[in-house]
Amino acid sequence: MAQVSNSLSENITRLMQENLLAVFNERDPQKRLATIRRNYAADVRWSDSEETVVGRDRLHDKAQALLDGQLAGLSFTPSGPVYQTANMGLLAFDVFAPGAGDSGGGQPLVSGFDVAIVEDGVISQLFTVLTKEPG
Repeated sequence: MAQVSNSLSENITRLMQENLLAVFNERDPQKRLATIRRNYAADVRWSDSEETVVGRDRLHDKAQALLDGQLAGLSFTPSGPVYQTANMGLLAFDVFAPGAGDSGGGQPLVSGFDVAIVEDGVISQLFTVLTKEPG
């Protein structure tokens, strides 16, 4: 069984964690945009159940709209380790209301996972799948 090299493995882990925490959990648009420019291909494709957007600016715009809209005030937390094979990473997440996270003992409002394809050291494709939605 082929092993992912340590440096690629560490990079995929970092990219998946920063995707969740430094992009989708980041409220400061300038910090988020800096992370996006560093971690994603210029023509990144992000697909979820609503649509596919292409490019860093569109990814940033959609993330901002989510954080200003239906995810306002909510917090993302990883719900397990980063799993990976070849150049693909997967990280499951939960979304909590303020104060209801790990230490608050509350149930997540939303759960899901992100899958990323990494090429040339950056995320070239991102897929978000929700496994639990509000209501």
